[in-house]
Amino acid sequence: MRVVIVSDFGWINGGAAKVAIESARGLAEAGVEVVFAYAIGPVSDRLDHPLIDVAHFAGEEVWQVGSKVAAARQGIWNARAHAFLSELLAKQPRGETLVHLHQWTKAFSPAAIAAAGESGMPVAITMHDYFSFCPVGGYFDFKAGAPCRRRPMSIGCVTANCDRASYIHKLVRVARQWRSDKALRGLQRPLFIHVSAFARDVAEPFLPRTARHVVIENMMNATPHAPADVAKSRHATFVGRLTQEKGILVLAQAAREAGVALRFVGDGDDEIKAAVAGLNPDAEITGWLDSYAVLAELRAARCLVVPSLWYETGPLTVGEAMAQGVPPIVPRTIGAAGRVRDGIDGLVLPAVEAGALTEALIALRDDAFASRLGRAAHQAFWAEPPVLGRHVEALRASYRAAFAATA
Repeated sequence: MRVVIVSDFGWINGGAAKVAIESARGLAEAGVEVVFAYAIGPVSDRLDHPLIDVAHFAGEEVWQVGSKVAAARQGIWNARAHAFLSELLAKQPRGETLVHLHQWTKAFSPAAIAAAGESGMPVAITMHDYFSFCPVGGYFDFKAGAPCRRRPMSIGCVTANCDRASYIHKLVRVARQWRSDKALRGLQRPLFIHVSAFARDVAEPFLPRTARHVVIENMMNATPHAPADVAKSRHATFVGRLTQEKGILVLAQAAREAGVALRFVGDGDDEIKAAVAGLNPDAEITGWLDSYAVLAELRAARCLVVPSLWYETGPLTVGEAMAQGVPPIVPRTIGAAGRVRDGIDGLVLPAVEAGALTEALIALRDDAFASRLGRAAHQAFWAEPPVLGRHVEALRASYRAAFAATA
């Protein structure tokens, strides 16, 4: 078996790239030949393995191309990426090679989907987000600050000014989605890999009817430790990008009203950070930290808060916090909520709303309650940890089924 993995990035700059790179490594260690096609470097040392062949497409992140017109043209259809991938796939042995797409919107464009389909090989797509059916990728209305309720690519969708930037930007993304949809229709029984059952339920109605679907949770690299002593900690922590759809401002307000110290581990644009400072002047923003420092931040927290307003597919931070014995607070409208038992090993909110989040933060000010949830979170995670080996075995089983379905 051989797998060609397509990822815009060759280094770990977020959850999607991390899963693409770690799965490549795990597959190689399991004896699977891997070709890792990327556009934007540098290259992670995790791809240094005898069974991994790294193929570099000399591309750029779309909005760094130059003029806005050139960027829009490349984002809609990158002809050079199509030629690169077509040539690469033509060299692979037929009948034993599968193409696995992780990311393509930043550099490869929908040309990656088309090249995969034209190869005649089985194609798998991991749904780290909703770009396979939603022009803005998050199935989220940025102007309303709420999940979208429109049918993707309907008249209501196309005419809605829901993009984070502008309606002109939205129209470029609509054009890109039209090319994506056309390319997806050219796939023979594609396999969509969802990272949570919740995310599958959101996405499946909008994906090709001929598609096959499987849920494979993202892997997590965690080392067993005794659970953190959360009773000694006084602050709540958020880990990730500081953006509107992540519910940053709701959290800043709720923590202030709850009288709970707050640390944002991550970064965002100046406008978002200024808004955070206005709502909660005492909140700390650490900026981006390396993985070891993030682990230390988690272990030093009273709780992890994931206040996502969008239907987040499966944030890794929830499992990472639970692995350390730190209880999470999550809304039921994200994929990772399926891992949390409300009042047992974390708190699950009906929705992200300042009042409900304030109450949850106040509840966790109780040392005994926070400690009980933290210990239970630690026990639940390590009872069945989503380690790389399990992830790879699930991938290989899904690949075998994809070969059989397209034979």
